[in-house]
Amino acid sequence: MFSLKTRKRTPVLRLDYLAALTDHFGLYQHAVFGVPDLRHGYTTDDVARALLVTIRHFELFGKPRVLQLARRYLSFLQWAQRPDGLFHNLFAIDCKPLDEVGSEDCQGRAFWALSALFASSCFPRELREPARRMLEKLAPHLLSLHHPRPIGFLLEGLRELVPEGAVPGVELSITECASIFGEKILRHYREHSDPLWRWFDEVLTWGNALLPLALFTAYEFTEDRGFFKAARESFEFLSSQVFMDSMFVPIGNRGWYRKGGKRALFDQQPIEAFWMLVASLRASKFYDPERNRRRALLSLEWFLGRNVHHLSLYDEATGSCADGLTPSGLNENRGAESTIVCLLSLLFAHKAGLSRVKAL
Repeated sequence: MFSLKTRKRTPVLRLDYLAALTDHFGLYQHAVFGVPDLRHGYTTDDVARALLVTIRHFELFGKPRVLQLARRYLSFLQWAQRPDGLFHNLFAIDCKPLDEVGSEDCQGRAFWALSALFASSCFPRELREPARRMLEKLAPHLLSLHHPRPIGFLLEGLRELVPEGAVPGVELSITECASIFGEKILRHYREHSDPLWRWFDEVLTWGNALLPLALFTAYEFTEDRGFFKAARESFEFLSSQVFMDSMFVPIGNRGWYRKGGKRALFDQQPIEAFWMLVASLRASKFYDPERNRRRALLSLEWFLGRNVHHLSLYDEATGSCADGLTPSGLNENRGAESTIVCLLSLLFAHKAGLSRVKAL
């Protein structure tokens, strides 16, 4: 019988590979096996996520060398922010933007990372103050975001800002913002869900657990039971699709899972395990803590070999993570997103007391 006590070793958490993907400007987006692929340049999406890694790592372990990476990622975000406050997302290897403006996902991820940095008392003012100024420039655009996942990132950013008591540049309170953001996501749920399909869309795609997580967060701020009801229903529906035989089996990206169709088994991507871990931990605060912490641990174990191929995606010797599971085994490329979400999963699990890690 699998239980929360079955961890037999302490995973080693290294930032070596993350540092190897980082140059003077930013973070390489892709890699061929473990070699950075310069052709694809950089993205604000990845740099914002990497900044979160450095924040969580420094808060937990206090290693000064992590500040150097945080400073590099913050510098990139300063370059990526347009005069109107929005961010470019895609950059070529010559550091020039490849888009007119980044996606809503990009804006949401930047907000989350900058909020976490600004609100972290562990960091020096010389890093926190630039983050605050960037948040103030972005603030006028926050309420115009309308896609559910970017709004989920915004809600995570609001949680970071609780110690500060306000969102820089926004007159509304954090609770008022959470209510507005939660209602936007709830509308999607009400439009698409039915008794057999408790979901926000007609298809389960990527970052699925972020959506019920967002409503748990909205409930956390507002105590609106409508948010909690939809969060629990959608989270239980998703869980029924992705936990099988004491194993996390995320929706595959080769066809996803459309309402009335069959779910794809492959390719399984690391980002799904990360968001399920975070959502499970958040759900455990509100109901059935033992079962939800078990779900969180299963999500972490997916990276470490408890998966359909019984292969570890995470390489403790380097701190890198494979890009996913294919029908034949590992996708052996090790890009930025996969490595970052694996590192974040280890950090979140450590902070929650779910699985201790050894930081080197």
